Amino acid sequence: MLKINLLPSEKGRARGQAPGVSNLLVIGVAGSLVLLLGGLFLFHATQQSQLDDLKSQNQRAQAEIDAIKARVADHQKILDELAEIRRREEAIESLQQARTGPTSMLVEISHILTQGGVPTADPQRVEQCRTNNSCRATLWNVAWEPERLFVTDFQEENRNVKITGEGRSAEDVSEFMTRLQWSLYFRNIRLDRTESQTNMATKLPVQRFTISGRVRY
Repeated sequence: MLKINLLPSEKGRARGQAPGVSNLLVIGVAGSLVLLLGGLFLFHATQQSQLDDLKSQNQRAQAEIDAIKARVADHQKILDELAEIRRREEAIESLQQARTGPTSMLVEISHILTQGGVPTADPQRVEQCRTNNSCRATLWNVAWEPERLFVTDFQEENRNVKITGEGRSAEDVSEFMTRLQWSLYFRNIRLDRTESQTNMATKLPVQRFTISGRVRY
């Protein structure tokens, strides 16, 4: 009778286990590679982020350096522009002084001594004085007759002025001084001398005076 053994032999079982071990080795190696690649990726990402930060810092630093270089490069240009601005300001000031200089000052005196003329005064100050009883008395008299006073000599040096003249009375001299004191063209007005005399031409009594002060122009 023929007998067939269907049970696997020891050699067969050994040969059947070999593929399973190989698969485990492959899986282990693949897992190690995955972990290695993942670690490398994270390391690369971290290094790239740090590199990007450094590049950003370098760009900001370079921008500041470029700005400083630009300012330094424009330094002379800025100085030239400032010098030109100063020259223009000086020219404007010269024109302003010419406009409000000695000629305008003499026109102011002429206006003060004209019938109906008043000094060039600060309007706000005048308005405030008109609402104050004690101050109102220091304002000029609009009814004053300027032909009662005339100037015989006018001297100005380094903006120091001396005015000599005659008035019909001490009140006329006082009114003239009041108008000079209110005028924006004069300051520090004071009466240096006054005396009663007789005008040689009219034979009328007059009050001769000398007034000094400073001019503004």
